[in-house]
Amino acid sequence: MSDYQCDIVCHNEKQVDRVKRHLDTLPMMDVTTVLKALADVNRAKIISALCVEEELCVCDIACILDISIANTSSHLRKLHKQGLVKSRREGKMVYYGLDHTLAEQIMTLSLKHLEVTV
Repeated sequence: MSDYQCDIVCHNEKQVDRVKRHLDTLPMMDVTTVLKALADVNRAKIISALCVEEELCVCDIACILDISIANTSSHLRKLHKQGLVKSRREGKMVYYGLDHTLAEQIMTLSLKHLEVTV
């Protein structure tokens, strides 16, 4: 193991202070929570499915993902809690759709980054 340490503590103190003050104003924990909600293959598939179809019931989402309704509901609950999807009840059926464009934009940008079209 090397004992070498960098002699520079802070190269540009003004820039460092400006960035630190800026970061202190941002809700970084909230940002990471939203990104964690999307950092699951099934939840990413749910968002992608809701980009294709404006609204889907839990049963259909479960069929699309080929997982149980209980598991699907758990994923939808997490996405709903983060404000990424909204729900609408019609009798016994619950339909889900994107709550706003954030999830769709994140998905589109991620796929574009990977050079995949939606």
